[in-house]
Amino acid sequence: MNHQDDQLHRLLQHWREVEPAGNFDAQVWRRIRQSEPARRPWLIDWLPRPAWTLAAAVAVGLVIGIASGVFSAPVVPPTEQLSFLAPTTLAGALRGGHR
Repeated sequence: MNHQDDQLHRLLQHWREVEPAGNFDAQVWRRIRQSEPARRPWLIDWLPRPAWTLAAAVAVGLVIGIASGVFSAPVVPPTEQLSFLAPTTLAGALRGGHR
């Protein structure tokens, strides 16, 4: 054994068991009951938990829906967007002054 082990062995020989007070459990539970609960943010206080879950699900759904709509929309060149105004269509003929 080395020097540190000898010191530890001597210290452990002087060890005494610590006995808690007879009312230790009662005192612990009394202090737990007296402690103030952790303060929640004010916004959560007026809405129950299911409402927060529903609101979060709706927000996530909106974000996903809007993003998928924006990114999946086809890119239409401007000439195709106005093709209904071509001279060969009714709107194009009216636009051109043919009445």
